[in-house]
Amino acid sequence: MPTSVVREVLATPGQRLLWLMEHYRGGDRALNVPAFYRVRGELDEQALAAALTDLVRRHEALRTTYELAGRRLVQQIRAPEPVPLPRQRVSDLDELDAAMHEHVRARIDIATAPLRATLIEQARDEFVLALSIHHLSTDGWSGGVISRDLGLLYRPGGPAADPAAGLPGVPWQFADFSEWQRLRFENGALAEGQRFWRSRLAGARAPRLPAATAAGARLPGMSGFTLGEQTVAGLTELCRTLRASLFAAGLAMFAAVLHARTADQDIAISSMFANRIRPESAQTVGFLANLLVLRLRLPPEPTYLDVLGVVRGVVLDALAHQEVPYHLVPGGPGERDRGLENILFQVAAGPEYALRLEGTEITQLPPPRGIASRFDLEFALLPGSTTIDGMIWYDKARFSSSWVRQLISDYRAMADAVAAHPELPVGR
Repeated sequence: MPTSVVREVLATPGQRLLWLMEHYRGGDRALNVPAFYRVRGELDEQALAAALTDLVRRHEALRTTYELAGRRLVQQIRAPEPVPLPRQRVSDLDELDAAMHEHVRARIDIATAPLRATLIEQARDEFVLALSIHHLSTDGWSGGVISRDLGLLYRPGGPAADPAAGLPGVPWQFADFSEWQRLRFENGALAEGQRFWRSRLAGARAPRLPAATAAGARLPGMSGFTLGEQTVAGLTELCRTLRASLFAAGLAMFAAVLHARTADQDIAISSMFANRIRPESAQTVGFLANLLVLRLRLPPEPTYLDVLGVVRGVVLDALAHQEVPYHLVPGGPGERDRGLENILFQVAAGPEYALRLEGTEITQLPPPRGIASRFDLEFALLPGSTTIDGMIWYDKARFSSSWVRQLISDYRAMADAVAAHPELPVGR
């Protein structure tokens, strides 16, 4: 049974949207946010369980449950309690894959706890730590904070110091952010943001990509690729020279590939923005991120540098107006395409946010195949120290595996070309 409630606040508009999505879509577990870490070495299981408990004590969102009060969704922050860490034994890779699938597909009961952890044992000194957090309580930025804090809270051999030693403070818990946002929206920030985004998106159309061939639930597909060291070194130097972020550079390559495929000069691509506009939220765990639709209007016969220039301007404007999510932007009939937000590009946290447990070697694993996404096409870059991995989740009712393979081939070729000659045209 959940522990006693110590604080209640209304859910944010973003949380209400997620709750409605899960309520009406039901069953696909697209709002389970998993993370899998292969751990090799002398793992202290008792210390890991204690670190998870300390992590949940530190971050209220990880012990927040949700319930309807009339027509309002309410966050209920619970008192801390020990986090279970059950162990599961597997004997081969097929059993491991099945166990990972089972972990992701298992329902997270948001009326009980938003976090679930399992330790999957492969050998005496080899494990997979499986974490799942409901999206109501986390986002991409939070994932980095969680990984860092869990590593710093892990103290093998028994407690030796204050669990919070070496950790930055948490000025705002998620409930503090929720109340601050509610007051800002009531005082005009919501209306101002709506006006900005409505003017930017008037007349926007989705990229001319394949249409769905089947109605009903999404059919999940997944594929991956890697950008090699030479290409990444070239892209890194380009970003340094032009003072551009990896996000802007990667998005510009994605837009250039879509332009080359469709000849569209007016391209709409969605992305998740951190929405951490106040410094108090830097250490906050919770669902702060907002989905924004970025409208890129390219010149005729653009070079990659032209595309990057457009992207940088649009991203800077979006950063200044990131607190109003796309679903709160009003639009009249025919004002813009339905499903404009269904093509998503994002860049995950870098290696500085990797999980580190003293005395072990850790590799983050991709989620198993067959995991649903909220989007028709989700294109993600995962930067490493010298290479960049890419993951694509896609709806097989809309995109064939051959279409996705060609998209990967085009993106890798674009990255190779941009790293060497960014001034060349990117058209057909």
